[in-house]
Amino acid sequence: MTGNVDGHLKVVFTEENQKLAGFMSVTGWLHGGGNITGTRHGTDFRFTTADGTGLIIEWQGALQSGKLSGEYFIKTQGGLPRQVGEWSVNTEGSLKSGVPFDANVTCSLLKLVLETRFNDPVKQADGTTISGAQNVFKSIHPAGAGISIWVESVDVDWKADTQSRRLEDIHKFRLNYILYWQGILKPTGTTKLRLAYNTKIDSVTSVEIIESTGTTNKDVNGVLFDVGAFLGRAAVNSLLRGN
Repeated sequence: MTGNVDGHLKVVFTEENQKLAGFMSVTGWLHGGGNITGTRHGTDFRFTTADGTGLIIEWQGALQSGKLSGEYFIKTQGGLPRQVGEWSVNTEGSLKSGVPFDANVTCSLLKLVLETRFNDPVKQADGTTISGAQNVFKSIHPAGAGISIWVESVDVDWKADTQSRRLEDIHKFRLNYILYWQGILKPTGTTKLRLAYNTKIDSVTSVEIIESTGTTNKDVNGVLFDVGAFLGRAAVNSLLRGN
């Protein structure tokens, strides 16, 4: 929490000789994830993230009863005061060399990478770049700004001819995701969407708006499907094809 504002965290660690690497996604009304560097000593974790804007955050926490929690410290930037807050994530499993992939762990990785791809910058036809959240927002709402996209849940159908549960064994997936935005008539709002993707035909098969707290464009379905196709294809190419 920073300035009485909450956000969502997703994080994946890799560890070698007590050194941590990985990636963190921060969404909701906050931002500041990115690549991770740090250390682990027993149950104590210390690491730093740096996002694409140069925002650097120092995180410290301890693992207890399946929950990793602690405090974070945002370095002073642009004359703004130092910001601090508390954070926590529930652990969802781990992978070790030579051990079969667990479906729950694979789905957690899928959610993290999809969320990362959804929030990646998008290049426009005029050469300018906007955030992934803004790219989705302008396709749905008439005025305002997209803040971030949070992947709430994912449901997976696995390929029938395999017993393993790796990313490349996914046949279809459906996900619910939420766009956080700021508007003109409404200072803040959310729009919940659903997307389905079929890896066999490499295509989004459906995109729909579930609900929104704001006004949506009159003819949104076709445009939104195009946005969903772009995001879905980028995510799948990155995940399943190792790009």
